Amino acid sequence: MCGISGIVHADPAYEISERSQLAMLNSLAHRGPDDAGTYSAPGVALGSRRLSILDLSERGHMPMATEEGRFWITYNGEVYNYLELRSLLEGRGYSFHSNTDTEVVLKLFAAEGSAALARLNGMFAFAIWDSQKRTLLLARDRLGIKPLYYSVQGEKLCFASEEKALFAAGVTPEFDPDTWEELLCFRYTSGERTPYVGIKRLLPGHFLIWRDGRIRIQRWWNLGEQTRNIREQLPHNPGQWFQQTFDSSVGLRRISDVPVGVLLSGGLDSSSVAASLSSQAGSGVASFTVRFDESDYDEGPLARTVADRWELNFHELKVAPDELLTRLHGASWLNDEPLAHGHDLHLWAISRYAKPRVTVLLSGEGADETLGGYVRYQPLRYPALLKAARPLFPKLISTLNVNGRLRKLGRFLALGSVSQFILYNACNVLPQDLIELGMKTTGQFPFREEKLAEARALYPEEPLRQAMYSDQHTFLCSLLDRNDRMTMGASVECRVPFLDYRLVEGLGALPSSVLLNGRRGKFLLRESVGARLPEAVLKHRKWGFGVPWLRYMRKLPELRDLVSELPDLEPVNSGPLDRSLLKSAINGFIRGDDYHATLITQLMMIVVWRKACFNPAVFETSFQHPAYLMR
Repeated sequence: MCGISGIVHADPAYEISERSQLAMLNSLAHRGPDDAGTYSAPGVALGSRRLSILDLSERGHMPMATEEGRFWITYNGEVYNYLELRSLLEGRGYSFHSNTDTEVVLKLFAAEGSAALARLNGMFAFAIWDSQKRTLLLARDRLGIKPLYYSVQGEKLCFASEEKALFAAGVTPEFDPDTWEELLCFRYTSGERTPYVGIKRLLPGHFLIWRDGRIRIQRWWNLGEQTRNIREQLPHNPGQWFQQTFDSSVGLRRISDVPVGVLLSGGLDSSSVAASLSSQAGSGVASFTVRFDESDYDEGPLARTVADRWELNFHELKVAPDELLTRLHGASWLNDEPLAHGHDLHLWAISRYAKPRVTVLLSGEGADETLGGYVRYQPLRYPALLKAARPLFPKLISTLNVNGRLRKLGRFLALGSVSQFILYNACNVLPQDLIELGMKTTGQFPFREEKLAEARALYPEEPLRQAMYSDQHTFLCSLLDRNDRMTMGASVECRVPFLDYRLVEGLGALPSSVLLNGRRGKFLLRESVGARLPEAVLKHRKWGFGVPWLRYMRKLPELRDLVSELPDLEPVNSGPLDRSLLKSAINGFIRGDDYHATLITQLMMIVVWRKACFNPAVFETSFQHPAYLMR
């Protein structure tokens, strides 16, 4: 697990500045405090910051080359089936000098080229330089668990694990105002697009080939195609298949030369991971739980019941309210983009707390999107009923002045079609909310619409499955980006067993009558793994990892003052919302009106992001340890 960076130039005589190389690596110091290295030649520079997980010796140093020096790799991630692949290569006559998955990936690529990607079971983002053909390959794992960004400037391409490393290489951080609508509605820019002008993310399941300044991008993994291919090979006993594959996934993610623990919220997903991990590793696995003073947000007692059941070494942490603003700035700097989920900084805090005890954590991320767990999916189970309710229900809800989930359902029905319901399913801010505050909206999100079209073709007449597929390519990406940045920000690797590609593809191929059986969410998980969990966990209502931000924003002076000042702060001040209408909405929020609460929260996150990431020098000294820096 590492941070990677690099620069290539079409001119083979171009000398890449050593200062730029080191600046890129130093900006990624938190991702790899154990080792750092560079490879330079005319027209190319590769860099690596290493977090040692497998083979802690210097044999794992990167960038790493094949024996003859043709191929060079800088690599971030873990390939869990690397021992199987190593045996395959040894049978072909390859020898190995380390016990790293990095060397296996490098030599597999030397043997098979980009076709090697389909053999890898893991999470990864890497760059391989072919010095003979002067060709660069950038590749990213199927689901996008590991991040990779790039920017093209004339004949030069820069790439890195995080956008801040591109800024260190001289790319100017410039906000793209065309992303306002997506940031406010969805909190995250989907697809290749980022909130920065000229910076793109390599899409999950894609690789990029650069040669002589020309770029070709290819999709090497397509969930829709894989799902169709295995529909005729479904397991006879889906519950048994799920349990065996899930336990296999957790078992593979135990592979490590450093201690492994688990993030435990007390919910069904993380508890299932903890139970499987402990059943394989034995008692004493370290678990880590965030606690809250607010009882309606605190799942600590549930987490404790799981820890007691499986004899976990239970650790818990509370984030003090007076630390929130400082941690909010730090998390924003690490994330490089506006924080999209309320518990981002809490994930960073618990990861920092865990670091002295473990270097690898397992989490339950991905279960809701693959097993149909979100409450917001449930109305989509009944498309005919939604169609019948659409003419009357929104007006009825408005007349009765109902709040909560019924009000949200009325707002979604008012969008006018099931497709719009699916498109905005993960949103709490809708275009009408922006219009009310003076913003002109387009309602056009090409990447999201493209994924929805794929979903309709794969699951015709099944809007719930369409929403799940769309989330797997959009909302889940925002969660995985957050997961990577907050844990790697503490020099901790986070692994996600629910996103083993065997599970994702297999669940995608199961008919809805099996996957979505019963009235409660995640039927297959409950049926196959539920016996391992305390009854209190199984009966607990769907909660998620919530944070009482609205209370904090009204009661904590620092946050309340920040909220009050939002209309006068950049980029809101020069943004698309009417300032007088926004001020009125904010005044109402402070007095207790929640109507625009989600929008105001997101504006706060955007303002903090602007301050943290457009003035990086202020924060680099705060969040990097001098010992990490290369001189």
